[in-house]
Amino acid sequence: MINLEFHRILVANRGEIALRIAQAIRDLDKLAIVIHSNDDKELPFVTEADEAYSLGSGDLSQTYLNIEKIITIAREAQADAIHPGYGFLAENADFARACVDQGISFIGPSAEVISLMGNKSNAREKASELGIPVLEGITGDLESLVKKRLQLPYPLLIKPAAGGGGKGMRIVKTADTFEQEAHAASREALTYFGSGDLYVERFLDGPRHIEIQVIADHHGNRAHLFERECSLQRRYQKIIEEAPSGFISEYTREKITSMALNLIKGIGYTNAGTVEFLMDQNQNFYFLEMNTRIQVEHPVTEMVTGVDLVKEQINIAQGHPLSFKQEQVSIEGHAIEARLYAENPGNDFLPSTGRLDGFDLPLGNGVRIDSGYRRGNLVEPWYDPLLAKVIVRGENREDARKQMIKALKEVRISGLSTNRDFLVGLLRSDYFKENRIHTRLLDRNIGDILHTLHQQRESYELEPLLAAATFIALYNVEESAVATRSPWHQIGHWRILPEIILKSDDKIHQIKYRLQKGNERIWLRINERESSVSLERRDGHHYWIRVKNQIIKVWGITDRSEILLDLDGHLFKFRRMDILDRRYIRLDEKQKSKKPGKIFAPLNGRVVQINVKVGDNVKEGEPLLVIESMKMENKIMSDHRAVVEQIEVSIGQQVETNQILLTLASL
Repeated sequence: MINLEFHRILVANRGEIALRIAQAIRDLDKLAIVIHSNDDKELPFVTEADEAYSLGSGDLSQTYLNIEKIITIAREAQADAIHPGYGFLAENADFARACVDQGISFIGPSAEVISLMGNKSNAREKASELGIPVLEGITGDLESLVKKRLQLPYPLLIKPAAGGGGKGMRIVKTADTFEQEAHAASREALTYFGSGDLYVERFLDGPRHIEIQVIADHHGNRAHLFERECSLQRRYQKIIEEAPSGFISEYTREKITSMALNLIKGIGYTNAGTVEFLMDQNQNFYFLEMNTRIQVEHPVTEMVTGVDLVKEQINIAQGHPLSFKQEQVSIEGHAIEARLYAENPGNDFLPSTGRLDGFDLPLGNGVRIDSGYRRGNLVEPWYDPLLAKVIVRGENREDARKQMIKALKEVRISGLSTNRDFLVGLLRSDYFKENRIHTRLLDRNIGDILHTLHQQRESYELEPLLAAATFIALYNVEESAVATRSPWHQIGHWRILPEIILKSDDKIHQIKYRLQKGNERIWLRINERESSVSLERRDGHHYWIRVKNQIIKVWGITDRSEILLDLDGHLFKFRRMDILDRRYIRLDEKQKSKKPGKIFAPLNGRVVQINVKVGDNVKEGEPLLVIESMKMENKIMSDHRAVVEQIEVSIGQQVETNQILLTLASL
């Protein structure tokens, strides 16, 4: 029987989960040790750790996937145990075995169990043996699956055999496209999990994704902490999760949790894990896979049960029994988690990289924030684009939904694109309100959701927004100024210009202004229409601005030539054309250099596939090459019928945004 007491625990991960685990370690009065790549040395999980050790530079195989290097650091740091977090080596049996071989406790299940459940074919066989319904499927290396492609059932789903999290997943409808998609899936799987082996299963159209949180100790105690609803996904990665599910009945809950417990009993599972199922509209469910680690979305379970899963993991690894019994766990309220990603939903969720010029997240009032970044950090293209997780709990699903919208409206991120506005729109949609969600919702209805979001933005009149932007652009208050009732006591410097020039959505607006000191306001002429504007109230970056007879409550900041306005979950950006901004000089020079026929990189990343060669004829919308960024592959398409004239890059090459990739000549 295990009977240990850890003093020094190494976290073999990065970002928000590394910081979350380190906090739990310290809460247990133990020392938190982290490892980091050189790119990550300024991130909070490093700066807030008790000790930090560098993995050096290089790709994932040289840093967070380098077992030998991590074990060497653990021994040097005299770590008693290693917590793997999620992703990377969390479900790598060789890593778990290497820890034990070196006398270091692995905070998770045994290497044998990880190996069993990590092989998706064996996991399904085991689940089937234990009476759990499964979807048919096969596993194998890339070459063997390609040879069998004509015998496979279509449509089907390709998945990495060695990991989850949506990485490398592909839906294939016909045998004609199987080889191309399998190569892409295998490449992503190899990059992220260290193995290119794949699993192919029958594709279930429009199901729900329901997962059961389970946990077991070394004393024979097992428990479930109910279910999570994880059906809202983009690119096979979850963006909103809930606990409990608002869809399943009590009868189904009892049945599905019992099967999850039977599974972990049947395989001798210990520590925390998640049993995942696909469920149709009739609440028939099928075993999908088991993740032998902590999940990204574990906070929603913690919010409704009050159980700290990471502390339980550590205590179980020390040999302690579970701190609770099954009958002591109940569901209290409803929790929702929204993942804030650095991406552009309006451009096929293309990842966004850059510096976080502004990074203010809601605090207090029952809102939990799990984040791996702080203001000023650089978001690199080498890792997952997750910036933060916002978690709320309400009395019921509708209460939680409203609280989440309120919390997201307080998120202020500048410097790169995020999905904040999209998340607010999704939570406001009838799909979510009426709980008509499934794993294919965004694939099928993204156009409808984005159109509704666009209509909501368009409902704001432009002239009041321009007036508010002009007022904030001209109004400069020192941080130390004392707030008074009259805004003119706060005025710092009014730039004496006959006009201010603002650009919005590629339109230029020349705005003349004049101070009207006697009435404590300014007069504006916007697009030949006159307005009087006054500041009714100000609280930090929150402004109450009167435009004629309308009062606009807006959060606003200026950043060199940019003015950002946030109204009710919609972020508007204006640019001052009368101010020199070197960022735009560089960008404008690149834009001016663009010529017809040139295909430019839309993001930073690495070229992993080139689909064409010089002289090939291509159609509009045909994939030319693939750029990997933030652990996702992005296809670069031809924008017209053409012939490939020149290829400017090679496979494996790192490229920057706006770099020339190919030259096409029109047919």
